[in-house]
Amino acid sequence: MNFRNDINGLRAFAVLAVVLFHFDVPGFKGGFLGVDVFFVISGYLMTSIIFRRIAKGRFSVLEFYGDRARRIVPALAFLCFALFVLGWLVFLPSEFRAFGKAAASSLGFFSNIVYWREAGYFDVRSHLKWLLHTWSLSVEWQFYLLYPLGILLVRKLFGHRGTVIAMIGTALASLAVCVYLSDPTKWPTAAFFLLPTRAWEMLAGGLVYLFPVTPRRPLRRTLEIAGLAMIVYGTLTFNENNAWPGYLALVPVLGTALVILAARKHSIFTCNLLAQFIGKISYSVYLWHWPFVVALTYFDKEGSLPWRVGAIAGGFAMGYLSYALVESKTRKPSHGEARAFPKFITLRPILVFTLLLAIGGGSIYANQGVPNRFDRSVFIADSETYDTNPHRTKCHMMIDPCDVASKQKDSRAVVLGDSHAEAIAEAVVDAVPNGKPDDVLLITIEGCPTIYGIRRGDGDCFEQDRKYIDILSRDQTAKTPVIIANHWSQYWSGPSPDDYSFVDPERPAQTPTPFSTESYREHLLSTVCRISKIRPVYLVEPIPEFDFNVPLVLAREKMKDPHAPDLSITLSDYVQRNGGLLQAMRQAHDECGIHLLDPRPYLCPDGKCMGSHDGRPLYSDFHHMSEYGNRFLVPMFRHVFEQT
Repeated sequence: MNFRNDINGLRAFAVLAVVLFHFDVPGFKGGFLGVDVFFVISGYLMTSIIFRRIAKGRFSVLEFYGDRARRIVPALAFLCFALFVLGWLVFLPSEFRAFGKAAASSLGFFSNIVYWREAGYFDVRSHLKWLLHTWSLSVEWQFYLLYPLGILLVRKLFGHRGTVIAMIGTALASLAVCVYLSDPTKWPTAAFFLLPTRAWEMLAGGLVYLFPVTPRRPLRRTLEIAGLAMIVYGTLTFNENNAWPGYLALVPVLGTALVILAARKHSIFTCNLLAQFIGKISYSVYLWHWPFVVALTYFDKEGSLPWRVGAIAGGFAMGYLSYALVESKTRKPSHGEARAFPKFITLRPILVFTLLLAIGGGSIYANQGVPNRFDRSVFIADSETYDTNPHRTKCHMMIDPCDVASKQKDSRAVVLGDSHAEAIAEAVVDAVPNGKPDDVLLITIEGCPTIYGIRRGDGDCFEQDRKYIDILSRDQTAKTPVIIANHWSQYWSGPSPDDYSFVDPERPAQTPTPFSTESYREHLLSTVCRISKIRPVYLVEPIPEFDFNVPLVLAREKMKDPHAPDLSITLSDYVQRNGGLLQAMRQAHDECGIHLLDPRPYLCPDGKCMGSHDGRPLYSDFHHMSEYGNRFLVPMFRHVFEQT
């Protein structure tokens, strides 16, 4: 197949969209669709390679895999090796452990599955995952593994026409599953990360190859402009709140298909020198730009415009070096290209090097991030990141593994709330006299305040909250106390209160009421008073929270000085942050007899709220109690059982 300058230039559009989006450049909120453009291009090129070689009678699956490996693996291995060196020097054990897992899964091309399983409220923020962007490479590689085998099998059984029909059917089925699962109330994380819901985008590219058109020159220009306009439109107007990939992904996919169909060899948009240069280095730029994004966050420079501009330039510079020193030396030369590749590196040493890196990543993960690189005090502080609830039995979201209606009668306490409830649940278990884990029923709806009638985004929280609050406030015979713990301040005055609104539970289809602290207070009171008519209700007043990740900050302080002091905030800071909430909770106490559980006597001695004690954090992150921190709250929860 002759080199397609237009497709190479289209890669430039895709990588620029992704880079500008990741660096949070204003106006490019939909730049994530650049990955979808890459998927379509990949599907087109792979289909052309497979079908052309089959037609010539010289298609080899192993040769196909080898060519794909030469294209993808060397630059990825080079990136991982560089990050291994950086990680050894500066990463904390927990960070290095997470990186080891990411490196092994990225080089093994299953990182998309890892990130799908990791996604959630407790997960490390995405801007601290050095290899998060490799999920798309894993999706592509999984497609490369299955695609030629599927084509050969179907072609042998049903011929060429049957193969095309099968591809169309598979693409439509994949698209249908993608649209269904992308709904926020279904399985959007799986839809984003996994091959079955992304395959249709690559198959769309394949179908473009199988159904070529040869429009006249004016029509070609129209097709190209329309396709590029769709890509640019999506880049400028879509955002992270859209259900993605979903049906909206049809915009960049169809746009890319139109540009490929146009096949304009001398386009001013895709065939100019700049687009050709960026397209040529686009893969390495894609690989290298993301670690620079993470570095901005890691070194606390994301708010600095000069640093951001420098990071963008650094991503392109390293991308060019990666292309010049790695990509161009490992691509398999074709006829007439021998001079361009005087130092071509064969595949076998590349794969051996990659395998060693993957094994190294797994070893780092298994060895807890090699903590003996630092003083033991660093490991003690840092390891609290993983000291979280070991028994996360949940009735979570729309999935209900627990028969709440019956189990709550047999329990000695019900813990209800968001991730803060999950974090403190083991302290309640330890507070039960002569208790055992099954004595406490934990019901958590992560990221959702325990408020009757609240709705997040397009529907999250409403049905889940209503379901469990109805159960706990309906059974007149159940007297089990309910302990409610939430990240109260996040909803009261957090960064995104506009994400929430209120609806009438009896008429949920009506226009919702915008969020306000006054509405929050009223709905909080009505919710807890509703439950308190049936059983005792205990509200856990706000847990002290920090503006920094407690174990990571303390560990870094210990790296500098093993005798660094413990972390804390003043009690006045706590009151200032939570004053309005505390008043609302006292109102609930006065109006409906709600019991209040105040953590301050246990976490804030001597006018300071402890972030750590004797060099060990009480938190697993910014505001979730660790299991060690929970020990300080056990006496507070004993009051629940003294009164029942």
